[in-house]
Amino acid sequence: MKVLKNIVLPLLLLSSVSINASVQDKLELNNNPVKAQTIVLKESKEVDEDIQAQLDVLLDEFMEELDKTAYMITDDILSTAFDYEGVRYRYGGTSYSGIDCSGLIVNAFANTDLNLPRTSRDLARVGEKVKKSKAKKGDLIFFNTRGNRISHVGIITEVTPDDIKFIHSSTSRGVIVSSINENYYKRRFVQINRVLSDN
Repeated sequence: MKVLKNIVLPLLLLSSVSINASVQDKLELNNNPVKAQTIVLKESKEVDEDIQAQLDVLLDEFMEELDKTAYMITDDILSTAFDYEGVRYRYGGTSYSGIDCSGLIVNAFANTDLNLPRTSRDLARVGEKVKKSKAKKGDLIFFNTRGNRISHVGIITEVTPDDIKFIHSSTSRGVIVSSINENYYKRRFVQINRVLSDN
């Protein structure tokens, strides 16, 4: 709300000043309607262009603030996930004494306003599916490790042109960072979901 006020209030003040100036010009040029109309139209166009330019600047600043907020949220999620690095796998676990893959996701996102489900299968229904080429840090990545359905999930930690890395709780090694290029995960990859809004 504070950012929106910073955008709207200056725009309203600018519009008010511009309108008052245009009215005053029209009154002073009342004896020459044609000239008055030409000047008013010219000044109106200049005012519109000035308002648009200032509005563009304010909107750019607003979008930059949104981007910063999104990056901060993603970093906070990944920081929480990395706090569990090295913790052993435990089915149904949600603590430092043992945690499973979906438990890691739920805990990592605990400080956001998202109410995520507790299983990888249900998590796969949340958010928007994105292509590998569009993957970003903070996206969820899903795998089929049991033959016929999604059964494993991780959080993407790094994206490069030829690789995607993710943190997850593996049944054999606990919470680790893996690569989608590893044969095991390459063969079992299913989808990537974006649960954090781009805006």
